[in-house]
Amino acid sequence: VLFMFGSIAGFLIEGVCHIFKAGFWENHSAVVWGPFCIIYGIGAVAVYLLSCRLSRYAPFLQFVAFTLSGAVIEYISSLFQETYFGSVSWDYSDHFMNIEGRVSLQMALFWGVLGLLFVWFLYPSLQYALELMQGKWLNRVCVVLSVFMAVNLIVTIAALTRWKERQKGEPASTSLELTLDRHFDD
Repeated sequence: VLFMFGSIAGFLIEGVCHIFKAGFWENHSAVVWGPFCIIYGIGAVAVYLLSCRLSRYAPFLQFVAFTLSGAVIEYISSLFQETYFGSVSWDYSDHFMNIEGRVSLQMALFWGVLGLLFVWFLYPSLQYALELMQGKWLNRVCVVLSVFMAVNLIVTIAALTRWKERQKGEPASTSLELTLDRHFDD
């Protein structure tokens, strides 16, 4: 549930930030179905898990932990995407103190601030809500959401793989490839 919430929140954050930067909304969904920016979902889970461990520590230590975890997640995600899909979703090469354009000081600090905001404003309420939601219905919701996201990721990977093949000029040779070409263009 937290992964889904974080993915949707990230989609909205990215879209709104793009409005301020470029004057229009840009879709930052990372999957073929739904408004999900996966890296924010991963980040939300990481921030929550860190919050469980760090909620009693000094704000500076929390900030450092959130900053570093955000940078690591961004770096690994960027490397994975480029290595396996041959695509790049962000490039921080023009940012001060960047590493291969995958992470930058500015964006790492952004993750640190998001983490602090989360632990200060959302974590206590989230802990309470999770305690209230314990039970079979929460488990069922989690299973349904997990199955949906797993299928969504599988179809997204298939669509991306087929996109790479189209970029190389490879025509569709199976009914699955024809279906992917028909439903998921470039």
